[in-house]
Amino acid sequence: MLLVIDVGNTNMTLGVYEGEQLAATFRMMAETPRTSDEYGVMITQLLKNRGIDVKELEGTIVASVVGGLVRYTETRPIVVGPGTKTGIRIITEDVRAIGADRIVDAVAAYEKYGGPVLVLDFGTATTYDLITEAGEFAAGITAPGIRISAEALWSTAA
Repeated sequence: MLLVIDVGNTNMTLGVYEGEQLAATFRMMAETPRTSDEYGVMITQLLKNRGIDVKELEGTIVASVVGGLVRYTETRPIVVGPGTKTGIRIITEDVRAIGADRIVDAVAAYEKYGGPVLVLDFGTATTYDLITEAGEFAAGITAPGIRISAEALWSTAA
């Protein structure tokens, strides 16, 4: 089994894969300050509640820096970021400006649909990313997210 974790600005989304089958998903708030130990206990409890023993996990992929989870999953996580071999070549002007969340979104969309593909992610920010037919991350745009936009409209509109 493979544990995948996407740590966003607002939420942490987790999934457990058995082969290519998504076996379980979880969502936690990421806004609340917690220690790595607190996250570790919460994640292991979520897994246990679904009948998943952390000892069954063969690997972990993290789309953020979540130190400390290693001792809870008993695997050495792959932390996605610039330089991680994902099969998607980033050809934007500033490679390091592309966050891990956008990299994993690009990999997933390209794997599922091929290219070219436009990836939209409606999170704290709304991102639009273009992946070419050849699997290259060619362009990305970041805009305010739905909640931020709604708050701005509510507080400033007549």
